[in-house]
Amino acid sequence: MAATLDWWSVCSNIVLCAIALFSSYQLFKDHRAPSLAFFLLGLSAIQCALSPFCPHLAYLQNEMEWASEILVSSLIAFDLLWLSEDRNTAHILLCGSCLFLGLSDCMSADTLVLMTHCLGLSSLSCSLTVCLFSSNGLGAVGSLALSLPSLVGLRVGVKVLSPLLSPVASEGLFKWILKGSLSLGCWATRRGLNHFLLEVRTWD
Repeated sequence: MAATLDWWSVCSNIVLCAIALFSSYQLFKDHRAPSLAFFLLGLSAIQCALSPFCPHLAYLQNEMEWASEILVSSLIAFDLLWLSEDRNTAHILLCGSCLFLGLSDCMSADTLVLMTHCLGLSSLSCSLTVCLFSSNGLGAVGSLALSLPSLVGLRVGVKVLSPLLSPVASEGLFKWILKGSLSLGCWATRRGLNHFLLEVRTWD
């Protein structure tokens, strides 16, 4: 079962990589911040897919995954806030995210988890506020899906699934679910951002 889930994990990372890099390419012209976010997410997915076959990459996997998941929700929120002309909040959110990533090594494990959840909630609330006021359903769904990994700890998933599966299998299944959430988020957010940009242009 564990071997099967390992292959599922590799496949889910390959799918996420393809969707993220395609979304990055599609958004590059009009949405530079989300394009960068999806590019980093795609690189992280490549690394995760290759790490079972290249053990020397494994030590970077957790840090790369965590940093890309933090940045993707922050940069999406930044772009939505920027387009809605709330530039001050956009800058505060982006600077706070970069400062948090820079100081993360100085924080205890509990503080790191707490700050990750706080930053994830801040990014999500900013994105949802803009999407709800502009009736952008796809943007809201995408923001929720992209924020899920930073809001849900792996320990929670293992604890819930462990009565049904072995700890290794439950961990693999939980990671597969989160990768699926990120893939859905990339697709929905790309369409939501393009729709929102068209709407913003009608304001002028």
